[in-house]
Amino acid sequence: MKTILVTGATGQLGKSILTTLLKKVNSSSIRVLVRDEKKGKEFEEKGVSFAIG
Repeated sequence: MKTILVTGATGQLGKSILTTLLKKVNSSSIRVLVRDEKKGKEFEEKGVSFAIG
C-alpha cells in the first residue's frame, strides 16, 4: 500500500488538498507533515496519521 504525504497540511492549500484526498482515498493511506504536535492531533481525529518535521 502506498502512502501519500501532505506537507503544509495546516495551511489553506494543504487543508484543501487533504479534504479532496479524503474523498478519494482511505484515510489510512494519507499522512501529513506538521511542525507542532498539537496541530497534528486534529488530523488523528480524521483518521490521518501525522509526522513532525
